Amino acid sequence: MQMMWFLKWVPWALLHGNNPFHTDALFYPDGVSLAWNTAVPTLGVLAAPLTLTAGPALSFVVLITLGPPLMALTSFWWLRRHVARSWPAAFGALLLAFSPYMSGHMLGHLNLVFTGLLPLLLILTEDLLWRRPRTQMRTGLYLGLVTAAQLGISEELLLILLVSVVLVLLGSLCVQPALVWSAIADAWRAAVVAVAVTIGVASPLLISQLVLSRAVVVDTSQFQATLEDFVHGSVRQVFGSSAHSNLGGAEHGVYLGWPVLIVLILGVALTWRDHAVRVVASTGVALVVLCTTPIFSGVPALESVLPSRYSFGLFFVIAWLFARWLDQLTGRLHLASTRPGQWLSAVSIGLAGIALISLVPKPVTSYPLPAQVEYFGSAWQRSHVPTGSAILLLPAGDGRGMFYQQQADFEFNQPGGYAMRPPSTSTSSAAGDLLVRLGNDARNGIAINGSDLQAGRAALCELSLRAIVVVRSVAEGPQLIDLATDLAGRGPDHLDGGASVWLVQCSSLTVNRP
Repeated sequence: MQMMWFLKWVPWALLHGNNPFHTDALFYPDGVSLAWNTAVPTLGVLAAPLTLTAGPALSFVVLITLGPPLMALTSFWWLRRHVARSWPAAFGALLLAFSPYMSGHMLGHLNLVFTGLLPLLLILTEDLLWRRPRTQMRTGLYLGLVTAAQLGISEELLLILLVSVVLVLLGSLCVQPALVWSAIADAWRAAVVAVAVTIGVASPLLISQLVLSRAVVVDTSQFQATLEDFVHGSVRQVFGSSAHSNLGGAEHGVYLGWPVLIVLILGVALTWRDHAVRVVASTGVALVVLCTTPIFSGVPALESVLPSRYSFGLFFVIAWLFARWLDQLTGRLHLASTRPGQWLSAVSIGLAGIALISLVPKPVTSYPLPAQVEYFGSAWQRSHVPTGSAILLLPAGDGRGMFYQQQADFEFNQPGGYAMRPPSTSTSSAAGDLLVRLGNDARNGIAINGSDLQAGRAALCELSLRAIVVVRSVAEGPQLIDLATDLAGRGPDHLDGGASVWLVQCSSLTVNRP
């Protein structure tokens, strides 16, 4: 539901002359920087025609459904450059597109699933360093444009890919230093062009994030994988296990399983003389370490990358290794002059395929969206709570409040929301947080004392909130109605269209409910 809000906000803000990277519609009146959140402005613009005609829910479904097949397509293009045959590249591409990383984040993380641009970045980086199918400056231009587009989808995955590429380059320097330094010397000017184009195209996002907003640092400590997480499948795999993991369902994307691990260990051991395998396998080991250890703690930008998400880069490594080995085994199968040699190659191919069965994902289950609330947009609402008013919408503090807000076409602002923001010491922020906390306490059945109620009434007036609106269809509706009645000191002023509404009257809020 949060992502649907983002998908609708971007085109709405652009059409209404608002800043797409900052809003006070949430966490009113201070607002929140969307540049530090997963606002996916690239996808918001891409899906704008569909969003504005059919709604953000359909846009979300279409985009998240397209994520894996687009990843498979561009991954195939990338892998096909590294193997002599198509089917090993297709095999590796499917592994990447439906890996445990992807299947976990299919639960709703659109920014982490719409990943089709990242293999294109690898293709362009290889073109810049080694292949050179066009002029270096043109490649730098293309690389900058695609990088800027990816910044508007997921900066985190871009950082993970950058770290992975740097690891590959460092490994290559150890194996063939002269070749790598020569490639860098020939490519650095075009790389500067790529950086300049990226900064230029993405400047509105980068300025809003790095200049106009305070930094948001994420606590990543609870997202460090353990070695057990690599061998115990999650509930997202068909053959997963019920073993406990602190990562949870969506973030448990590091699972490999013993069959895959055994194939990887044997494959690397048997092909260690291959310089490319040596470099890529070493990169994989380094990414495993990054999944389990907060090495970049305190490093700007990288400190907020969730460690377990380095598995995204790890599956690029695994897909490349499997594609290379399967391609080599197929070649040996065709060239084998004896039947035992043919059988050995065929069995090896079969075992590699069987090992990946443990990674087969379960289908993604759907969930119902909140019911339509007819109050929003009604004649009564527009006459008593005009567009642009600030209200206390209950439930607050989760994705449902954001869903109702975008459903109402952003006609009101609210102190609640579900987004990352830096700590604030302003009194207005504290007042909004207090009201959200009272709403959370009420829906969780926690008793609210008189002093908190008085503070909540004062917060309503301090923020100049126009009304309290409770969506009655939510499961916690009765508790939230009781809270609103206690805050207002009287019954609702309007009861229709799926909502109960109390107009805020500051002059009478000091009167306790009889």
